[in-house]
Amino acid sequence: MLKRFGLCLTVLGYVTLARGPLMALLHPGAEGATHDGHGMAMPMPAEPSDPWNAAVLGALAVAGVVLAVVPIFRRGERWALWTSLAIWMILAAVRFATDPRCLLVLDPHQHGCHTFVIALISGVAGLVCLGASRRPIN
Repeated sequence: MLKRFGLCLTVLGYVTLARGPLMALLHPGAEGATHDGHGMAMPMPAEPSDPWNAAVLGALAVAGVVLAVVPIFRRGERWALWTSLAIWMILAAVRFATDPRCLLVLDPHQHGCHTFVIALISGVAGLVCLGASRRPIN
């Protein structure tokens, strides 16, 4: 049960991460497709429908989901768990270092990078659940 819950949280985190740029690519004129739109998962470049940004995040999300499903969920391999955690930590470090809006995320009355932090918390919490599900209960 904990293992399935962890898998769902991890996949949700990766999907939420890639949602913003992919939606901006598919619907360039839509509300929230610009950099100042609220809730974008990643900072948007000067051109909101930049295919490179969407492709990189889409590929990262697919790789993260495959990593979570095959080696972590099915086989329980620790290296894949640590690799996925390292991906999330690198993304968090880069995002918090380069986007000043992320410093506002602790204030619920100001808009910062709430969607990214939700994706981060969901992904890391899912990995913790997946890691905890392998430990034997004594």
